[in-house]
Amino acid sequence: MICLVWIGLSSPILTAQQVSPEPARSPRFFVDTDIGNRADLGFMLPASDFGISFEFPLWRRFELQGYATYSPDRKGITHDGTSINVGQQELLWVTHSFGLTAECDWHSLWTSQFTKRGWHPLAGVVFRDHLQAPGRLYVNLSIPTGCVWAKPGAPCPLQSNRLIGPTITQEWQLYPHLRFTLQGGFYHFCDQSNPNEPSIPRTCQWAGTEMLGVRFEFPGWKSTGKMY
Repeated sequence: MICLVWIGLSSPILTAQQVSPEPARSPRFFVDTDIGNRADLGFMLPASDFGISFEFPLWRRFELQGYATYSPDRKGITHDGTSINVGQQELLWVTHSFGLTAECDWHSLWTSQFTKRGWHPLAGVVFRDHLQAPGRLYVNLSIPTGCVWAKPGAPCPLQSNRLIGPTITQEWQLYPHLRFTLQGGFYHFCDQSNPNEPSIPRTCQWAGTEMLGVRFEFPGWKSTGKMY
């Protein structure tokens, strides 16, 4: 899969573009889709997402992003499932090529046997690069949230997996209104146990994910056809 990515990026039909030194001032809107592997997190193959997103540079060094995605991924233990993610991310460009990110994601997963919802904060960095085409490299760290053990007056009906680990996303501007993404994650998480029995140890493990994505920008907006 990765080899196909590099073959595509090295194709002569892709014309190198220069990264714009000045950020555009109008918002951009996208239709997003990706496909890949989340089997280590308990989802059946293949994993996929479909959604919409936007980018909005509010000031010279500050950018706001947002997204909403739908996933038909099925959980392996129930053989069904549906997920919705809604989130926003703020970027602060310290220099033209390096920035800091803060993200908050609301995730809802429901199956025939359980429903799981929660907020997932992330923090990270972003780099402007030019690997065969103008792009950005995002490195975000998932911060665990949610309950683990039930306490008096504070029940814990469904334990948090305490997911923590980095998500690395490389994005390329291939054409004026088309972007390509390659994403990988490496996470530590814990399986469900009885939240009313703290004496029972939880089983924890490591998991990896790999996703390929395409983003199509809505034409007609005031856009230079280059990444910010």
